[in-house]
Amino acid sequence: MDTSSAACTEERQSVSELVRNYSDPPGESHSGGKRDRSESGDPAPAGKRGALEPGRSPGARTNVKEYLETALEQLETRMMSSISKDLHDFREFITSELGALNDRVRDLERHVEEKDCEVAELTSTLASTRKELKELQDRTENAEMNSRIPCLILSGRAMAPRRSPGLGAPLPPAGQAVPPGGAAAGPADRASAGAPAGPGRGAAGGARNERPGGGRGAGETEDVYDLVISAVRARLPGLDITEDDIDRAHRLPGPNNKIIVRFVRSGPGSVRDQLMARRLELRGHNDLFINESLTAQKNVIYRSLLEAKKTKQIYTVYTRWGHVHYKAEKFGTSTRVDSLDKLRELKFPVKE
Repeated sequence: MDTSSAACTEERQSVSELVRNYSDPPGESHSGGKRDRSESGDPAPAGKRGALEPGRSPGARTNVKEYLETALEQLETRMMSSISKDLHDFREFITSELGALNDRVRDLERHVEEKDCEVAELTSTLASTRKELKELQDRTENAEMNSRIPCLILSGRAMAPRRSPGLGAPLPPAGQAVPPGGAAAGPADRASAGAPAGPGRGAAGGARNERPGGGRGAGETEDVYDLVISAVRARLPGLDITEDDIDRAHRLPGPNNKIIVRFVRSGPGSVRDQLMARRLELRGHNDLFINESLTAQKNVIYRSLLEAKKTKQIYTVYTRWGHVHYKAEKFGTSTRVDSLDKLRELKFPVKE
């Protein structure tokens, strides 16, 4: 047994002896003693119970208190020593863990800063790319719009297909080869065989026959050029339109018999400009409609504003040189809409 254990045992034995010494003297017992009783056998008065008895030392109670305080102090010292050691170990553990955690947080912060720089760079690149893409889209839109300015679209019953009533050439005699174009040789074959050239045609077969989309190709029975010219002259008297004013013309797929016509000139005073200026005179006919050839984006804008006009949100909508305009009131100012974003800003629904 070590020294501290022996000291604790000695202290315990000393305390026990002191407690025995502090109790009743030898020869007296709790059953037969007269400590708490008077001479008559009655309980002693409360004031006499704490009086010193014969043979008892006055410093016994003080010695017990000192020993108890000493024992408590030693116990407290040992407990505080043990607690201090545990606290020290716990503090070192927490400090170590917090240090590792701080290192991890710093690594994460550095990593996040690097990623933030990458994100900022990518965001800047994306914004620059979007700007360049928007500029390219605008340039493409403007280039396409400029290429469509000389074109007009004619539609309505007046543009319904017309077939040539003429019969084809008779079959050749037996043993002879069939001429190009088959038995029903068209007007181009007859012209190449020596037929007189018509207006606007060259002596070598006709310039109009070589134009793509024209109605004068071999084997075709419809003359789109003559159809357009005759329909315009019949409904707009005084407008002198000839084949020389038309660069090319052909039908478009879809309903309402649409024919797109590209004119040779499109400036002020041109046939194209006269047609657009006088198209309001066609309201009484209701069988011929003249519109500009719009880009896909401008066409969506025009149809969206046309739908707004039907619902009485605006007064009128029209196009001019490939741009779409509208008036909110009859005598109000016109507003040009060049993009779908502006159409949305004006609170008009987009009709795709």
